[in-house]
Amino acid sequence: MFPQTYAYDHHYQSQDFEYFAVMDFEATCDKDGPPFPQEIIEFPSVIVSSATGQLEACFQTYVRPTCNRILTDFCKDLTGIQQVQVDRGVTLNEALLSHDRWLEKSGIKNTNFAVVTWSDWDCRVMLESECRYKNIQKPPYFNRWINLKVPFHEVFGMERCNLKQAVEKAGLAWEGRLHCGLDDAKNTARLLALIMQRGFKLSITNSLNAFPGWTPQKPLLVPSQHPQRHYGLPSSHVPCCYCGVKSGIEMITKPGPMHGSMFFRCGNWTAATGSRCGYFDWASS
Repeated sequence: MFPQTYAYDHHYQSQDFEYFAVMDFEATCDKDGPPFPQEIIEFPSVIVSSATGQLEACFQTYVRPTCNRILTDFCKDLTGIQQVQVDRGVTLNEALLSHDRWLEKSGIKNTNFAVVTWSDWDCRVMLESECRYKNIQKPPYFNRWINLKVPFHEVFGMERCNLKQAVEKAGLAWEGRLHCGLDDAKNTARLLALIMQRGFKLSITNSLNAFPGWTPQKPLLVPSQHPQRHYGLPSSHVPCCYCGVKSGIEMITKPGPMHGSMFFRCGNWTAATGSRCGYFDWASS
């Protein structure tokens, strides 16, 4: 997988994890924003050994959306995924089960391994929100992960960049198709191996249990232009978001089954920057 110049050096600092499962989900999308609910349509996973830095196995399956079944032209052009591929795909629940069996068959499941993604979106937002929305039980190893952006910044000092820019900044040539989930995961794995080669010791950067008392619910929704209104709710009933400030509360105005429902979101939201953190919870059960 890696050129000889990036061969792993056993003199570098050993890792706490035996393996890394590197993932990059692709999901339904549109030019003007994601549909509701947003659904995973490609589920890739690649295994990297911490002892060798090499990619040892690959998993990929296309996932059939069950709420918004027809892919937009924008989604097909961006991801390269065609309608026939998702039509022949499996449900998200089946994909999770297949992936879990693959990890077990590969001898990875019962080892000390960590999920690795580029950003927090894959595990905190996408997978968690769809599983909550569809009442799907996912394996607990998805509840903590390494956001490779964090060690990348520590090693290379480049804060704001996408995955392709990060790969090229690290001196690697991009391989495959951008926004193909499997190719993105493989490139993330190459970047991971290079970061290990630089002597960086990887650790969990985020988890769904990082904020006591918070239970994630449905997908994060776009708030209105009123970031501080609380609809007359007593201040004591307004929870704090991850930032430590009072969260904002919004009402879903889009027609549908959740119309009129109220939810809490980051209190540090502005129209220009969006939310500073990913806090979300329903205002009532």
